[in-house]
Amino acid sequence: DVEKIKKIPGIQIFDTIENQLQELVKCRNPKVKFKENPEIYQHLIEDYLQGRSKNDIGNWVFYPWNNTLIRLLDEPEFVEIRTNRNKYKITEAEQTLLSNKIVGVIGLSVGQTVAITMAMERVFGEIRLADFDEIDLSNLNRVRTNLSNIGINKAVLVAREIAEIDPYLKVNVFESGITEENINSFFTENGKLDALVEECDGLDIKIIARQKAKALGIPVVMETNDRAMLDIERFDREPDRPILHGL
Repeated sequence: DVEKIKKIPGIQIFDTIENQLQELVKCRNPKVKFKENPEIYQHLIEDYLQGRSKNDIGNWVFYPWNNTLIRLLDEPEFVEIRTNRNKYKITEAEQTLLSNKIVGVIGLSVGQTVAITMAMERVFGEIRLADFDEIDLSNLNRVRTNLSNIGINKAVLVAREIAEIDPYLKVNVFESGITEENINSFFTENGKLDALVEECDGLDIKIIARQKAKALGIPVVMETNDRAMLDIERFDREPDRPILHGL
């Protein structure tokens, strides 16, 4: 209940629906010179609303970890604006295709940057995050986060960051990391992964994850800190490729 949430002590409320509506009509009318004719905003917004009140559109999103309540446009309009500056680096057809992809990320230190970048560019529809570890002070040489987040599970932290960028993206968190008990769920439950990004430290999990990916025909990408090496195993195209290239 939004009204009850608004009464929570210390709640921060951000209602920027007017700004979002202006950006929506601007995206849809790129040839209009809004700076020279700012009154056009209101006319185009009224055309979009079609008699509806501004109070009746959009969704409220509550972030309990920082006591914040934010009002956003409905998902289609939100996504339209969020991906506007991807064009034409990513075509509309590619954006639609990518929005249905499921990506798994194991290891959320280096993997944090990968997951957040993919969320910012909106190149997946669902992401599964796996890491059993918690943020330590020494992680902050490669994990961009606040000191106040020390002690929080890394996968939970990244899930929160993605939700604060785009709450319409689907995020599943595996706080225990990858185990024998949950590996099948991580790879296949409610849809098979389209790609795996592997950034964990444990050699055993690196091997187990690749064995599973190979069996399922899922490509694996790994970036290492050593010489910025990018390692790619296209098990979807090369089902007989040995794991870790046989090295």
